[in-house]
Amino acid sequence: MDLSFDSSITAKVVKAVAEFDLISDGDRLAVGLSGGKDSTFMLMILKIFKEHFKKDFELKAVHVDPGFKDSTAAEIKKFCNQLNIDLKIIETKIADYITKADAENPCSKCAHFRKGAIINYLNKNGFNKLAFGHHLDDAVETFLMSIFYSGQLKTLQPKRFLSNSGVEIIRPLIYLRENIIIKEIQKRKIKIKKSSCPYDGNSVRSQVRKDFANYFNDQQLFSNLISAMRDSDNRELWPENEEFQLLKTKMKKYWQKKGGK
Repeated sequence: MDLSFDSSITAKVVKAVAEFDLISDGDRLAVGLSGGKDSTFMLMILKIFKEHFKKDFELKAVHVDPGFKDSTAAEIKKFCNQLNIDLKIIETKIADYITKADAENPCSKCAHFRKGAIINYLNKNGFNKLAFGHHLDDAVETFLMSIFYSGQLKTLQPKRFLSNSGVEIIRPLIYLRENIIIKEIQKRKIKIKKSSCPYDGNSVRSQVRKDFANYFNDQQLFSNLISAMRDSDNRELWPENEEFQLLKTKMKKYWQKKGGK
């Protein structure tokens, strides 16, 4: 398999790794390999880094099989064999749970359970880092989702330490645009099997992606969104909500008639 990438691509990944201190000597690093284009691409990149980085780290692929009938496990095994990367497949019955008629938010629940299954495996086997294939478009989408659906300024972090498990989540592709990843996958004629999940494409993220597709193609607008995600002293936001009783007391002063009556 061709593992040669344009230097502009590897440079962006190295930039993320260096800027956010994502990989260190002695790391036991697992890649959350879903079988989709993003995690597939990331595994190839990290395979290159494993062979050429000055940092010495262990690399393993971990796939959580949710239990849908049309599994991608066979394709994932073949791909990891081509890269000569050790693979662990965790079989679960997540599909049985999220397809129940009364199950709400199936996508978020599935993601929660899959992450939990991987973290549990990493804890039992001494891995300290978990790499996810989220890219720059994912980060901007998350930023918009957070504003629209929770009223908060939040986005995907390049790295996040999970104190309850001791595992650190890292996102080495955080500076790469999605179209670059698609182009590289297609150039190598890697077949990405469509998800067998019946809810695929029906998530809030998918809707935001559709609604803002044209805006994401506007390079200046997209760059502005990226800038807005950064901590800055130039923000002119409202202050935090004032404590209700204090605010109520202050409001009464404005309605109080002259002379105290």
